[in-house]
Amino acid sequence: MAFMVTPRYLCSQLVRLVITQPRAADTSGLRAPVTDPRAPVADDREQWANLEEIWGGGAVLECEDDVAAGAQAKISADDVSFSGRVTAVDRHEFGWRVEIAFSPLTPWTIGCWRPEHLLDPAAFGQRSG
Repeated sequence: MAFMVTPRYLCSQLVRLVITQPRAADTSGLRAPVTDPRAPVADDREQWANLEEIWGGGAVLECEDDVAAGAQAKISADDVSFSGRVTAVDRHEFGWRVEIAFSPLTPWTIGCWRPEHLLDPAAFGQRSG
């Protein structure tokens, strides 16, 4: 059985990260229930993040603000966006390393968008000639 390996690319580009957190239900009884069907059912938080790695099914970002694992996420840059879910979050000295799995509806390809400073690590060690 053959498995297709999706190459990961290194890059460095500022992107806009939108995290959607479902709104918690108010069980305190202090607020009237929302009856407007147009009312948002989630709270969006936006921040700038640095895109460090990207591949067909996901990306790794460095963020200054915390992000919850399992949250819905959208990355936007230039005129493209990729939606998915946060699969891993690691805190470190300078912020958070966040991995996002893209939705099958918004996969990344090098043909649809090329991040700045894109580098294919597989190209190292190959000699032309």
